[in-house]
Amino acid sequence: MTVRLARPTTTIWQLDVAVLRTLVELLPDGEAALLVDALPPLLAMAARPDPDHRPDPEHQPERFDAAELVRRVRRRTARYDADDRTVRDGVRSALDRVVGYCPAGVLYRVQLPLPDDVRKLFPPPVQVHAAGAG
Repeated sequence: MTVRLARPTTTIWQLDVAVLRTLVELLPDGEAALLVDALPPLLAMAARPDPDHRPDPEHQPERFDAAELVRRVRRRTARYDADDRTVRDGVRSALDRVVGYCPAGVLYRVQLPLPDDVRKLFPPPVQVHAAGAG
């Protein structure tokens, strides 16, 4: 008799939190705070990597590209069986939901410090393009 274990699934909540926590790692404190403050209270609490975190004027956000963002989201959601495209699609769907919570000004400020390939994960209507880009 063969026993098959159910493949783990990621809930929308887990995916959204994983994407937000990873995005916060890329942002300076001010932009991270703007993003978190625009979220509903429970999602905002879950998105904060450290609830006791105090802004540090010397804080430097991490620098990584969309491929690393996908790897981190995969790790946070424990979906090691998912390929990059599937995880990237999940990231896009999570960002699509996040866009619904945030005013346009917050979305603009949040995207400015992000690498170009990470900005491209945001829904096209709200994507911020690099200066000089067409």
